[in-house]
Amino acid sequence: MRRLRLRATAVLSVSAFVLAGCSGAGPAADIRGGAARSKASASPSPSPSASASPPASPGVIAAPAPAPVPTLPCTSTTGLDATALADYLKGLKSSDRADSQALFMVDDGLYLRLVKTQPPCEPVPVKLGFFRVDMTHSTDSAGYKFTYTPIRTLTLAVGPADGKVDGSLPPAPSGCGGILSVAYVGRDLGESDLPHSLRLPAKDSTLDWVLIDVERDGVLDAVFKPPSGARDC
Repeated sequence: MRRLRLRATAVLSVSAFVLAGCSGAGPAADIRGGAARSKASASPSPSPSASASPPASPGVIAAPAPAPVPTLPCTSTTGLDATALADYLKGLKSSDRADSQALFMVDDGLYLRLVKTQPPCEPVPVKLGFFRVDMTHSTDSAGYKFTYTPIRTLTLAVGPADGKVDGSLPPAPSGCGGILSVAYVGRDLGESDLPHSLRLPAKDSTLDWVLIDVERDGVLDAVFKPPSGARDC
């Protein structure tokens, strides 16, 4: 009878120990709580200066995003032969006058003044030939005999931007020699392509140069500027 009581007491003691561990009290609970406290104290707290955004500089305003640049339609001239290229260039409409060509010559060079809806997609190669024109009095109806001497031929980039074409300034007349300037595409000009006679500016004209028709395929425009003393040659 005494053994039974001792055994029962032992069982009750073990049960009490187990229940104490499950309820969060006792030595096991103290170990878990201590580990949690140790882990929490080992983790650094976030620094206020690291998480805060830097203050904006006073008086500085952020620039707005640039607006997209509109793209105008354009015409590609790559691969066009001389005839098609000449037709395209002659068909460009002037931004100054609707009945005028956008690509034209005056006495100081070649210009492009184009309506904004017709730009070429890339610079267009155009040739510019300069010829000295020696003038001597003649008995024919023109009153002068003209002798051509080639000076130089350039290939210049025309467009897409408007304005005077770089390098198109002709040489100045001198002595009894005027200057014929011809803009064209295609094969180079020979003397046989040039006009047999040239007219002079009218006596009452405010211009000291005249436009000339050169009857050859690919010619875009031509200007003749005689020497200042042409009437004495």
